[in-house]
Amino acid sequence: MSKKMRIDTREVDRIMKALDVNADQIIRMIAFEIEAEAKQKAPYETTALRNSIYVETKKGAFSGGNQSSFGDVASNVAEKNACATVEKFPSPKKQGYAHVGPCVDYAIYVEYPGKVRRGGERPYLTPAAEEVARRYNSGEKWEDLTK
Repeated sequence: MSKKMRIDTREVDRIMKALDVNADQIIRMIAFEIEAEAKQKAPYETTALRNSIYVETKKGAFSGGNQSSFGDVASNVAEKNACATVEKFPSPKKQGYAHVGPCVDYAIYVEYPGKVRRGGERPYLTPAAEEVARRYNSGEKWEDLTK
């Protein structure tokens, strides 16, 4: 199950010009912010869920804003929870797209327990994306970037 979050990027051309960056760099920057926010909000027992949150772009995998590999992410998860199953995100086919989220099999049940599990709902990724979207959509983040 995937959920899409839309961020208003009408000012991207102006921002890119002011920052001398391209759209792909801005998308990665936003994705890294969502990743960092989600890692802060993710519940932890073994920290495997937090360690499994990463960004996948056409340029590869990133964790903590640093170029990484899915193997590195999977190794970090295995160190924390040997029972967790991991699955790699598909790489976006085009520039300007990013996949952000956890790669452990049980992550969806923490975010959206629904009919599978009663109680214990502890959303972390959706609130993280909503918070980052709020900062960009309000103009607050764009203003900070162009000062």
